[in-house]
Amino acid sequence: MTPDAVRITGEGLVLMAFDIGRQVNLEQASARLEGGTRPRTIRGRRRAPAWFGYDPPPLHLVVGGDPVDLGGGSRTDPDVTVIVHDFGAAVVVYRIPLPPTLEELPPLASALYEHPELERDARARLGRLMEAMGPAIERPAISAAVEDYVVWCLRGWEEPPHAGGDPRGLLERHRSTIARIIEAEEVPLAAEQIRRSTQAVMGYGPGDLAVIDWNAAVLLDPEPEDVVAVLQHANVELLELRILDGQLDRLIESADEALARVLRRRLWPSFAERRMLGAVAAAQSDAAVGFEGVHNAIKLTGTQYLARLHRLAAEQLGLADWTAAVERKLAAGAGLHGRIADTVATRRLEVLEWVIVVLIAVSIVLPFLPWY
Repeated sequence: MTPDAVRITGEGLVLMAFDIGRQVNLEQASARLEGGTRPRTIRGRRRAPAWFGYDPPPLHLVVGGDPVDLGGGSRTDPDVTVIVHDFGAAVVVYRIPLPPTLEELPPLASALYEHPELERDARARLGRLMEAMGPAIERPAISAAVEDYVVWCLRGWEEPPHAGGDPRGLLERHRSTIARIIEAEEVPLAAEQIRRSTQAVMGYGPGDLAVIDWNAAVLLDPEPEDVVAVLQHANVELLELRILDGQLDRLIESADEALARVLRRRLWPSFAERRMLGAVAAAQSDAAVGFEGVHNAIKLTGTQYLARLHRLAAEQLGLADWTAAVERKLAAGAGLHGRIADTVATRRLEVLEWVIVVLIAVSIVLPFLPWY
């Protein structure tokens, strides 16, 4: 350790978000599991209104296991925290002790980037937890998609000769190192990339600062729990929007194929068309319920600090673009469903008209037949 090294204390948090089912009955899951808690709010020392928090509150559980070796002598804590939401998302939170100095963090961040063993371990622990929850999960299945995010919580720092200095000064003096931590890079970065990686900054008081980017965040904060909760939820939103986007792609493709089959059919519409309409409507309903569930799970509105922090995180994660894409595809799916229904109804009317024409013709011809 060099004499001018920045000594740090705190922990690293790896947030791994999965989708585990359509919905989770949290009351039933809590009854089947021991040791779960359901904190309603995410308030810390920063002021926020009484309604500011989860509704309904997620289920927090501690799941034991073996530590995951990250290489270079670093490993995770053996226990992880699993946060289960009622809209079918679960977050596995790994804790990692920090190295003694700030300069040692970039190699650890690089080792963590898309670490395959962490994902395998998270899936195994989630699988065991889902077995214990049993029927509390509707349509249980761990998604192939996973959204990971790393939060480096620096609760204390000492930078000779600026011992206990303010976090903004630390950021200015060590912006290159903090950018490498955020980007999970061991090699030096260009000045433009350093500036871009550390431009999303927000603080509440003179003693705390959050540097947020798409892949990770560095929190210079003695009490970062509420900020971590906001970042965790933003990461869950990104995962659910990605999954919904894929589901809606498949919905639109299947609805388009269903419409083509209806247009090719020349006879009376069969029960197949009814099944097509039901399948499209069910998929559209599931997507709409999931979309509303993730957006309504937490109340993050207004001008309070944590609400503004969430908007900053959402901007870095591109949540607005994902939301716009999902809303556009929801509207397209609704339009296709309506077009299929209209086409089926029109086809039925056409067939009925022909039946009426045939019956009238038969009624006219019958009196002239000798055997009538």
